[in-house]
Amino acid sequence: MTMALAAPNVRRQIAQQGKMKGVAIIEAPKTNQTPTEDPQYPAAVERVKAAARELQDSGIVDSEGRRIRKDLPLDMQDSEDRDFGG
Repeated sequence: MTMALAAPNVRRQIAQQGKMKGVAIIEAPKTNQTPTEDPQYPAAVERVKAAARELQDSGIVDSEGRRIRKDLPLDMQDSEDRDFGG
């Protein structure tokens, strides 16, 4: 059994029926725009500064952010009764 090929006009009509119609065009955002200010940024900066002040007041880091205390808590030091919490 052989299948007859459709005439060129019929093929064109079938192709036109399958085309999408009424597609909306959406404009892409421009990439060269300057970013807007983040409203949460100032609060985040203050939280980080407060955490750094707390570490400095505790004597853990110096004013440059380098660690001062390098000792480990007792439960983390090398010994037989070390507890990993697991």
